[in-house]
Amino acid sequence: MKQFVLLFLGFMPMFLCAQNYIEAGYTPSRTFLDKDRNECGSGDLWQIKSMYSHTFSTKLNENGQPIVWAGTINGMYAKMNNKGYAAEYNPEQILNLGLNLTYIRPLTKKNPKWYMMASIGAGIYAAPNDIAWRSILVNGGVVFVYRLAKGLDVGVGAGLTTSFGVPLVMPMTFVKWTSTGQYEITIEAMSNIRASVARRFGNRFRLELVPCDMDGMSSVFRQDGKNKLYSVMRMRAYIHPELKVGKRSSVYLNAGMDLFHSVNVTNKSIKGFADNFTKEDRWKFNQEFNIVAGFKYGF
Repeated sequence: MKQFVLLFLGFMPMFLCAQNYIEAGYTPSRTFLDKDRNECGSGDLWQIKSMYSHTFSTKLNENGQPIVWAGTINGMYAKMNNKGYAAEYNPEQILNLGLNLTYIRPLTKKNPKWYMMASIGAGIYAAPNDIAWRSILVNGGVVFVYRLAKGLDVGVGAGLTTSFGVPLVMPMTFVKWTSTGQYEITIEAMSNIRASVARRFGNRFRLELVPCDMDGMSSVFRQDGKNKLYSVMRMRAYIHPELKVGKRSSVYLNAGMDLFHSVNVTNKSIKGFADNFTKEDRWKFNQEFNIVAGFKYGF
């Protein structure tokens, strides 16, 4: 089941993209462990990520409720310098590039607390020198959300992925809670899982503690005459100082630990999907320091 959760982390875009960014990160060399926790190599990780979102249309219905059409382009490039069996099990490079269209609208005119979020898109998930038709994966989803209280939205729906060859539909949940005041607390669970607490110091500086930030990356490749899916699940914890450098832009730094970095290779098939419900042991990298520098704009 962990593997299917990972696929949604990697392939579902953020429905509500509040900002655009570009960032570069590095995790130094750490030990690679097999499923029996034996050391079988090592490797570091360089990563560049970016996202650009654009609102095509925003209008209000007769009750003042928003109806929004928006598009998002997100990209990630990873470079791994591995040694030993880690170099055989993990690809040297990964490129994830996706394009998604998002639609948000109220569900009813009588109750403004209900709204719907829908998204459809596709992306390339492969090594840069091994892009083929098998590398293109379609993703999407529909979530029905209810605003329980100020700052708290919860929802349920269904997500679509072609990660295992044929289209698969699975249930999804959505939670977003934001508490404002002297300390800003945010918990998000959908396209990624992230929890944070932040405090502003004046108008230009913001300091954030992020105890949990989970994401992933994937790559489709050919091996022994079969299409395979390589996937990574990462969880990081870090301190995030951010400095405003313009009216709508800022620079930031993430300094912390790569707490969890599991990897898995499975067949890109229905059987591969079924195997993930019983497969518990994962290959993984040990914990290591992680640092990211980035630039945000347009928020």
